[in-house]
Amino acid sequence: MIVIKIGGNAISQLKDDFFHQVKEWTKEGQQVVILHGGGQLISSTCAFFDLPTEKIDGIRVTPPSVLALTSHLLTNVIQPHFQNQLASAGIPALAVNQEAGPLFTADYLDQDTYGEVGEVTGIDEAVLAQVSQQDESDQHPVLLVNSLASGPNGPLNVNADSAAQALATMASADQLVLLTDVPGVLVNEEVVTALNPLKANQLIDQELITAGMVPKLQAAFSALHHGVHKITITNHLGQGTKLEL
Repeated sequence: MIVIKIGGNAISQLKDDFFHQVKEWTKEGQQVVILHGGGQLISSTCAFFDLPTEKIDGIRVTPPSVLALTSHLLTNVIQPHFQNQLASAGIPALAVNQEAGPLFTADYLDQDTYGEVGEVTGIDEAVLAQVSQQDESDQHPVLLVNSLASGPNGPLNVNADSAAQALATMASADQLVLLTDVPGVLVNEEVVTALNPLKANQLIDQELITAGMVPKLQAAFSALHHGVHKITITNHLGQGTKLEL
């Protein structure tokens, strides 16, 4: 299994070589799971409706009004749009949240600080079973998943990097790619080609790595610790920052 997390900003920047590589992986029998965020579309839509757009350490503060908008955009706008992009490239894809509902179960991360934001506690096996029943072809369709989760009192928004880490870990994925809108982890506008936890923490303490890259790295190193063998942060499949322990 190859898990690819794609930020909302990155979806609009995908090139032909991305779709070619994904198609090759599916032809080779790889199960490709793409977990997508909403990024700038959620922020700009919240701003249009005068809803909060605050982030703390890269995690979106999500009161109920923002959760409702986020849920609609992720499931009913971004996911079908992405499914159509894949179909245009000749890649079969199942939109999991549309077809079967949230894949993740979660509990509150810190309700007082973040609102309706969760941390993944498990994967809903019933959702996976429902999706598997729809797959009757020899070629595995790409599974499209967003980072909404079933929480104790209803849906919760989960940081997409954290959700991708949880999925890669719980599903014992071979590879995790965090596809973003920059060519890797940047320090003084240069790509760091390889990074371990000690060096990453030093750069974070020096405020040379900030904002959304911090939870991205935390999620990636957690996946490495839990057995995902290959993790890359990049805007182009095949290059970027390789993470190591």
